[in-house]
Amino acid sequence: MINHSLVIIPTYNEALNVHSMIERLFHLYPEISVLIIDDNSPDKTANVVEDLQSTYSRLHIIKRAGKLGLGTAYLEGFHWALSKQYRFIVQMDCDFSHDPSDVIRLIKALENADLAIGSRYSENERRTKDWPLRRLILSYSASTMFRWFTGMKTRDISGGFKAFRRETLERINLKNIVSKGYIFQFEMNYKVHSMNMKIVEVPIIFYQRMLGVSKMSSGIMIEAIKIFIYLRFKKLIGTLN
Repeated sequence: MINHSLVIIPTYNEALNVHSMIERLFHLYPEISVLIIDDNSPDKTANVVEDLQSTYSRLHIIKRAGKLGLGTAYLEGFHWALSKQYRFIVQMDCDFSHDPSDVIRLIKALENADLAIGSRYSENERRTKDWPLRRLILSYSASTMFRWFTGMKTRDISGGFKAFRRETLERINLKNIVSKGYIFQFEMNYKVHSMNMKIVEVPIIFYQRMLGVSKMSSGIMIEAIKIFIYLRFKKLIGTLN
């Protein structure tokens, strides 16, 4: 499974983490492929990645003109993956809040699922480590609210550490994805759910980032509410996908 798998990692000012993350992934999974999508990071993250390409033949990079949003980065990565022969596509953060050793658990979960989510709230247990109280409240409240409104059983509907089967991404009309920021995670999960595809949660520990500055902001909840209302309306009129 690993040699048919791609890990997509968007980066913006992750020079402090990207070298260690790439080395860790290839140490754990020598036959995996990794795609870095860098938004013209001022700290020269892309240069670090390019220096490593001579060492790792399965390391790839897409360099974009500027900071265009997390959602658009993943969409570009998905289109790139689908143009190749990858069967399993993993998305994760570069800051080690997602443990690279959990990648194989997500991929294996796809044997019986269309989407595997690394869940911070599964099994009635909070699985976050060293989170500030404000961020914990924001994340948990958003997941609870959206789960209540949508009827989704998935406990962590906004998590960003997950794996898709190729066929799952092929069924979703990626051109109709509207979210550009962090709410992209919810939109993708909601569309998988709305198409009656199977979602499984894989319990993980979510860590506070090791190095660098968090990209989270107070505007995320406002964006989330706007996108949620839009998606619910699209589903009601039968044009969600």
